[in-house]
Amino acid sequence: MNILILDVGTSSMRGILFSEEGRILHTVQKKYNILSVGEGRIEQDPLIFLNDMTLISAETASYAEENGISVDAVALTAQRSSVIPVDREGNALANAQMWQDKRTVPICEEMSVYNEEVFSKSGSRLNPVFSGTKMRWLKENEPDLYGKAWKLIVIPDYMVYHMTGNFFTDYTYGSRSLLMDLKSCTWDERLLGLFGVDREKLCDLKAPGSIMGGITEEFAAKTGLRAGIPVISCGGDQQCGMLGQGVTGEGKVSLTLGTGGFLLTTCNKVPENLSWDVICNASSDAGVYILEANMLTCTSAMEWFRNNFYREDADFYNTMNRTLQELPPGANGCMALPYFQGRSTPDWNSLATAAFVNLTLNTTREDMLKALLESICMEIRNNITNFEKYVPVSEILISGGLSKSRAFNQMQADVYGKTVRRSENAEGTALGAWMVAARTMGCYCTLDEAYRAACSGTDEERYTFRPEISEFYRGLQGEMNQLYREMWKS
Repeated sequence: MNILILDVGTSSMRGILFSEEGRILHTVQKKYNILSVGEGRIEQDPLIFLNDMTLISAETASYAEENGISVDAVALTAQRSSVIPVDREGNALANAQMWQDKRTVPICEEMSVYNEEVFSKSGSRLNPVFSGTKMRWLKENEPDLYGKAWKLIVIPDYMVYHMTGNFFTDYTYGSRSLLMDLKSCTWDERLLGLFGVDREKLCDLKAPGSIMGGITEEFAAKTGLRAGIPVISCGGDQQCGMLGQGVTGEGKVSLTLGTGGFLLTTCNKVPENLSWDVICNASSDAGVYILEANMLTCTSAMEWFRNNFYREDADFYNTMNRTLQELPPGANGCMALPYFQGRSTPDWNSLATAAFVNLTLNTTREDMLKALLESICMEIRNNITNFEKYVPVSEILISGGLSKSRAFNQMQADVYGKTVRRSENAEGTALGAWMVAARTMGCYCTLDEAYRAACSGTDEERYTFRPEISEFYRGLQGEMNQLYREMWKS
């Protein structure tokens, strides 16, 4: 049972053929660029996704034939809330309005009076990323295009249609729309009315892990894949990435340390005491939910610091490691606030900015560097603490650029007061999608069983927190949070 995973990212699409044991047999990647069309508008030509999907499928089918193996299913995970208007035949009528497009900010401000109601039903407050605000913008600003559209779909729906001929989406994408009732996983009439979106413009909803149809004769002829093999929607990329890191039940947090910091954890039901300090979405594990939190700057803050204070240092990351090891906790009194692009969870303060305080004539750039890294970790801990209002947290599973630093990973364990684990797995998102698809195809009974099969023998780094240092950071975190309140909550 070999499964082709299509992993659609913001800058590239990857096709990864997995064996039944979770071993990677073949990988194909196609890179592309988004279109910045000014005034915060970010678009992409949908044909790029269709063409790359076709090429990746054809190259994988050719590899399989040359090696005497089969491709028995295709499974899909993708970025979650970019919107494409299409006609009855699935032809795009305009460019995709990408998830990071900001043209809907005025709509979010205008509708902010409905935040509490929208959150109570959908699991998120109004924001410009989710697809519902994009659909409302289209109806208000391009009514002719809205009227011509047979469906308003996200990228994975577009790909599913062109493989199967069916217009379906799964709960994970619905939960990133502000239009789906999170508890019933159905399109909500009240939310549709608030956003002015017609129900018939939306795909029917299915649980993640569902078979959305079979490969059509037409797509088979273009690619060499066998007609009729199942196409499985495995859910959004962040949901699958969490599973691929091993978060298959409550008690663990997936933390990706990329441009920003992204945290996810599992909850078995929508918490009754859910508040605005987190986002709640459907999980790729059908019937389960996830909590999400994030900070907007992580490695991007480090790049800013390097470019301004260590431009001449060709070995900056070794310098960073040495600084973390040599300087004491607390950076000799220097403290930072890491809000270079505002603050997202827990309080969505877009006006917040970064700061360094307690600077003296004795303060060095090394002090400032350690203070910045400490502030990033303490802000992440703020979000972990919010998770603990809803679910227990015992371990943090980390990935991303900054996680390559052992010294930084030890500091994370000390700041979080939790065990931190890092495994070498560059394909966590695709692995999570494979886990979902392998369960659907009957290869494994549970996601945890699939994960253990794929990751047996994988090297792992484990960092245990030091209680006395963790207690120090708990106090320092309180000081940082007080400073934030004094600067931005007065």
